[in-house]
Amino acid sequence: MATLFENNRPPLNLRRFYPLAGLPGQQQLWSWISFDVANQSFTLIINTLLFSIFFSEVVVRNPAIDDRLWALTYGASMLLCALLSPLAGAMADERAWKKRGLISTGIVCGVFTCGLALIQPGQIWLAVLLYIPANFAFSVGENFLASFLPNLAASEKVGRVSGFSWACSYGAALLLLILTAAAMLLAKRASPDQWRPFFVFAGLWFLVFLVPTLLWLREPEIPHKTHSGHNLWTIGFIRLAESAREISRYRDLALLLMASLFYATGMSVVIFFASKLAAEFGFSQVNLVLFVAVITVSGIIGTVLPTLYQDRFGHRRSTLFFLTLWMMTAAVFALYARGHEQNARIPGSTPYPVWPLWVIGNLLGFGLGSLGSSNRAFVSYLAPAGKSAETFGLWGMVFKLAAIMTFPFAWIKDVHGTPSALWVLTGFLAVGWFLTLFVNESRGHAAANADALMTKPVES
Repeated sequence: MATLFENNRPPLNLRRFYPLAGLPGQQQLWSWISFDVANQSFTLIINTLLFSIFFSEVVVRNPAIDDRLWALTYGASMLLCALLSPLAGAMADERAWKKRGLISTGIVCGVFTCGLALIQPGQIWLAVLLYIPANFAFSVGENFLASFLPNLAASEKVGRVSGFSWACSYGAALLLLILTAAAMLLAKRASPDQWRPFFVFAGLWFLVFLVPTLLWLREPEIPHKTHSGHNLWTIGFIRLAESAREISRYRDLALLLMASLFYATGMSVVIFFASKLAAEFGFSQVNLVLFVAVITVSGIIGTVLPTLYQDRFGHRRSTLFFLTLWMMTAAVFALYARGHEQNARIPGSTPYPVWPLWVIGNLLGFGLGSLGSSNRAFVSYLAPAGKSAETFGLWGMVFKLAAIMTFPFAWIKDVHGTPSALWVLTGFLAVGWFLTLFVNESRGHAAANADALMTKPVES
């Protein structure tokens, strides 16, 4: 009987289709990935799809001020995160509290997300008091999550781990998109005032997928310098000041973070303006949902290359390749927008073709997945030992500032039109590409390793 079962086992070479095959600590890896899946409920259902509309149409109900109030609410949470992310990371490194920070932010985000269902018309103050902590916790939690990456796998495997986890999170986003659309259709909850159960679902999804992280993810055991005689807040500033004085040692990491600011701005433009641009070029409501789904699927595909090839091809070369592809896509988008604009001025002209926008959308989604995954792995590769939470706190600050830097795109779009704004987007990506040229990943990784060799658990 044993022989019969042995002869009918699946071929062992099927393992080659599993990107994490052969890596140690599978339980650790999956408990980490589980948080990447968990927070998709907030970023998709709350930030991308539903809450901004609910806030405007149900809570505020005043078109004269709703956009400004939403911008202030969202902007306040982003500014708070940008200011406090590096400090939170430095404090977590001091006390080895990365897991504690991760779990705490997850619980806060999940609970406050459920609380969004309590908001009634006119309760702007309650919406602000619930949303800002939720979005702040979600954003800081992303930083804590990324700070585990340097210790989850060997440095030559971080691209594979980051890419696969990013793909899983995109898969979760696609599932959530399908479930939300199906619930709207089948339960007839298309009206914004009927969306409160979706907020509860988003919060519970986050809390449920947080459980494996809580049970099995371990705090990395990293020797680190500690500072006695100060309170934790003071220590956070002391650590940041020490890092600032040592910036010459980590110049490649600093260059990468500076470059990330510019192409993260491009990523923010796509996230915040993709559906608005598609609507501008004639997409119906149904096609807008499909367009978001297409970008999500393309994002999953975009993570394949970093997962399979980034560690072998090199982090800098991978980033430059993806940026080149995105710059070309942005330039083609600008040309398409110019053609659409000129066609609209011709009386009686035939409708401008829409199919190129589907191709452009796929390439933009591909860029979101590939650049997001490869950038996280690249920063991990250059992160100094004992300062991973601080490093990814700075990384989080950069990405939050990038959201603020979408203002030039929006301003030029309003004043000079969409084609000009898309050329500005291309320019942001070009600056990021140029700065990435000067990053020496071997030198930066050596500096991070040297830090590991010199760092001991001492007090000062």
